[in-house]
Amino acid sequence: MKKLNKIFLCISIIAATTFASCSDYLDVSSELTDNLTIDGVFENVGYTKRWHGNIFNCIIEYSKNASSADAMSNPWSAISGELACNFARNTMVSGYTPANAGYHRWATQYQYIRQALIFLNRVHSIGSGTGNTVLPEDEVLRMKDEAKFLIAYSYFTLFELYGPVPLVTDIADPEDQSIDYARAPMDDLINYMDELLAEVINAGRLPASIRRGSNDYNIGEMVRPTLIAARALRAKLWVYAASKLFNGGFTESLAIVNRDGTRLFPDYDQSKWQTAKLRLEEFLDYAHSLGHKLHEEYDSNTMEIDPHASVYQVFQKYNDEILWATAYNDYSNPNNQERRSNPVDLYASPTNFANISVSQESVDAFFMNNGLTIYDGGSGYREDGFTTVNNPTHVNNNPDPNIFNMYANRESRFYAAIGYNGKSWHIHANEHNKPDGVYYQWFGRGKASGIAGGENWPRAGYLFYKFKNRRIAQGVTSINVAGAPGTPFTVYTSWSRPSILLRLADFYLYYAEVLNEINPGDPKIIEYLDKVRVRAGVPGYAELDNTNVKKGVIGNQEAQFKAIVQERHAEFIGEGQRWFDMRRWMICDPVAANQPDKGGVDGDITRMSGMYMNGFDNVSINNTNTRPLGSIDSFFQRTPLETRRWSKEYYWYPVPQNEINKSRGHLLVQNPLWPVVIESAD
Repeated sequence: MKKLNKIFLCISIIAATTFASCSDYLDVSSELTDNLTIDGVFENVGYTKRWHGNIFNCIIEYSKNASSADAMSNPWSAISGELACNFARNTMVSGYTPANAGYHRWATQYQYIRQALIFLNRVHSIGSGTGNTVLPEDEVLRMKDEAKFLIAYSYFTLFELYGPVPLVTDIADPEDQSIDYARAPMDDLINYMDELLAEVINAGRLPASIRRGSNDYNIGEMVRPTLIAARALRAKLWVYAASKLFNGGFTESLAIVNRDGTRLFPDYDQSKWQTAKLRLEEFLDYAHSLGHKLHEEYDSNTMEIDPHASVYQVFQKYNDEILWATAYNDYSNPNNQERRSNPVDLYASPTNFANISVSQESVDAFFMNNGLTIYDGGSGYREDGFTTVNNPTHVNNNPDPNIFNMYANRESRFYAAIGYNGKSWHIHANEHNKPDGVYYQWFGRGKASGIAGGENWPRAGYLFYKFKNRRIAQGVTSINVAGAPGTPFTVYTSWSRPSILLRLADFYLYYAEVLNEINPGDPKIIEYLDKVRVRAGVPGYAELDNTNVKKGVIGNQEAQFKAIVQERHAEFIGEGQRWFDMRRWMICDPVAANQPDKGGVDGDITRMSGMYMNGFDNVSINNTNTRPLGSIDSFFQRTPLETRRWSKEYYWYPVPQNEINKSRGHLLVQNPLWPVVIESAD
């Protein structure tokens, strides 16, 4: 038996092999000795479990939003224009090519696919009885079903980015330099993923869910696939398969063929919407039968839904809305999200960079608290003057004075996600020499939270606030401080929250979207759309229609689609979904300058604006009125941040040029409209 030089793939090695060759992506890497054979691995319980456990590194960490974001995390919220982050700036300002695109998953995911295939081929039960040296047959079967799920998941993460990709189902020798794979037709890839997930679901060996009962979850296994996760991924697969980009809507893709003439992209197929509906209904029925529901918190006095607590707590603890999650969190790394979204002058350290900002386009996408968009007549939205806002995110419930009217009377998701000028931060009494526990974020010229050294400041005039635990006080040594008057309050320096991969709200909006494509008059469209809105404290479209506040949405396919698009923008900001949503809908193209803004619904990816960070924000503070709104040196004016690029070929991420170069038989073809460059393999 040939000795293995490379067995386990470390995540640190992945980053360095993003542009690996075609043969490299069939390889696995080493943490074991050169004397260990593959037979030796699968005769040892510990090594077998390590091999299996390493496959889980295929999971994309969408909670990782910051300068350390890479192909296996979430650069997409910045690339899509939701967040204004310096680390992704060049991607859409300078653009990218097949040779220099920076966020490829190609080589990485194929290494995990190969590792999973080897596992399925080699794993077997070991020993008898109990103990660390025993691997019973029932555990082997569970691990095999998990490996199948992770293969399907890995292919999905390639599929959503590149479209058709090579379908590798054999275990080729990684030392064979003649290995070369053509891309599989999209429908073949879809059906392969669907069949793998169907095998897992029909076998029924995985746990149904980690939910064991109300507020009772098997947290220790949150990342391990379950039947609910398999059903959810299968439903999401078919929503994508039916969507415009994947379903014949990109005309130029229809001419792309392999070297043997095989077409890769399918013509439009209406039946895919019906399949998506079927898969979603199967999933929703199963999820509801297990007790999964939108997470809601209730006011202890009125026993009514507390929307502010609901949209905050859904990310702070495991709950019935979560279908699949990891435990990823990192409060210590200065390059990661938690530290990079603190005000630059708060919890100050040499590595507190405060540069995860939010675009004005995303700020504008949130609704008013009356359920209307900022563009609807009668919404009450204003961009003049200042007011006092009862900030629901402050631990002491303090009202914030001198708040620009743009930020008043907005919905709960806005206050949970956006740090705006004058908003109080969640510090507590006696912190940072603030006896009353009040600290305000001021971003204007000369202000402490504003422009700092280099580009380590919130250049759009906002900070991303979503996901943050409001008892976090990094850098504070004492843990017992006062909360509300007379109430002891515990302060934390870190917080273990789930990093959500799949949650129920996503699928309610998928269901509304699919039904709208099939029958715009289906009442379940508004029913499921309104479930998400009501949880967020936003009046549903049924209520708005009944009270004559907003008519013309219900039953109108175009209006319902726009409503779903904007709802997804507000609900999932920063979760890494908008880039993939806008592409599958094909709404990224620039909008004419004279066309009225649609509140982020059009998806124009070339726009990126914010407040004027070089302007003064003391317009009416202390009644000075020194710089009225509209002054050229006022902070409160929409200001373009950058000129972003968009070309139609961007709808599909390019196949890595070096993979095409390594395709010795020239079998690997490029995505539509990208330049085709064929170089001789080394």
